[in-house]
Amino acid sequence: MLIRPNRPFNPPTDVIEQVDKLTVIVEIAGMTPGDFNISLQSRRLTISGTRGKPQIQHQAYHQVEIGFGEFRIELNLPWTANRDGVTATYQQGFLQIELPRKPAEQVSIVDLNAEEQEQRPL
Repeated sequence: MLIRPNRPFNPPTDVIEQVDKLTVIVEIAGMTPGDFNISLQSRRLTISGTRGKPQIQHQAYHQVEIGFGEFRIELNLPWTANRDGVTATYQQGFLQIELPRKPAEQVSIVDLNAEEQEQRPL
């Protein structure tokens, strides 16, 4: 049997882009909401934590596929998120993070010809 050394594992992760937000879904059962570290810096989202291994006595593994220990997910976002609107929920083994799109900076377009015409004396 092959056993991997203790190294961070990557839980399955989906990133879904919508018009006004990104939704990140991580499949990782056996956690509690306080077990996650979520960091957003510029356009980089990092999700990390540690999933504990269940204590089983008299163990003889025949197959090992479930990752335990430290995990780390690093994602480059396609655009800047509005930090004030970010939410995270953990339910039924799925961590879901909503990252609303940061409003684009408003650019005012001024028609200088129209202003000049209005200000000219007749």
